[in-house]
Amino acid sequence: MSLHVLLNGEMTELPTGTTLAALIAQRDLTPEAVGSAVNGRHVPRAARAERVLDDGDTVTLFQPIVGG
Repeated sequence: MSLHVLLNGEMTELPTGTTLAALIAQRDLTPEAVGSAVNGRHVPRAARAERVLDDGDTVTLFQPIVGG
């Protein structure tokens, strides 16, 4: 089975049960270098492995901007 999520504006098909951490790894992104949000809510790095994606979720992956 599969699910569909909107990843940075692009419809993406994933296996059912995919976590946010697995999606980041699948995209060859460095977990420490990317910020994440699901359905407009920030997901901390420590919670990504527990955050199972649901069909219809909107996922945003981005590079955090640090400055002062």
